[in-house]
Amino acid sequence: MKVKALSELEFEVMNVVWNIQTCSVRDVLAQISKDKDLAYTTIATILQRLHEKGLVNRSDKDFAVHYKPRISKAEYSKSVAGSFFTKFFDSFGDAAIASFAESVDELPREKKEYFLRLLEKSHET
Repeated sequence: MKVKALSELEFEVMNVVWNIQTCSVRDVLAQISKDKDLAYTTIATILQRLHEKGLVNRSDKDFAVHYKPRISKAEYSKSVAGSFFTKFFDSFGDAAIASFAESVDELPREKKEYFLRLLEKSHET
């Protein structure tokens, strides 16, 4: 599933939805309002946009609207990363590969080892 990029606020709201799983606008507002002062209508609009982008399912039951993630955070991450790398490598070719390799080399040791294990595993398939 190809997903559209999210704004910072859309991503914050989506994180709440991923954490709660099934939630209402009020549920999301309660979580977001711990850090930000946003209106109910703002959160409702963001959730509607996420529904239009295909990231959440919307259901009306018991006179309330509930939202549920349509894809997991891992699936979203994989789609965004794939899209980014495709554009990056298509745009910059070998320079992108060299730049990426240098960036990997700068990761903390544990992250670098994890990345290299994943790369090796994907190479085996």
